[in-house]
Amino acid sequence: MSENFSARETFAIYGECATTITFIRDEFVTEEKTFPTMQDAIDYLKAIDPTPRGIVLHIRAHGRDIPFDRDNIAKLMREF
Repeated sequence: MSENFSARETFAIYGECATTITFIRDEFVTEEKTFPTMQDAIDYLKAIDPTPRGIVLHIRAHGRDIPFDRDNIAKLMREF
């Protein structure tokens, strides 16, 4: 994603898509959780305390995974 990332536009396009969150706990431990919609994934992230060391959000759309980095995830969390 770029600095022109729009959380609202992203949500309008991909909001109903299945979304997987990959949590990076340390160098060796990762965990994945899949949610039916992006909103479900964002709500789950907002409830986590403490926030994991690393987070990557993947939206499954059009037959491929679209990754979102930590900065863009933060924008999504702020706006939704």
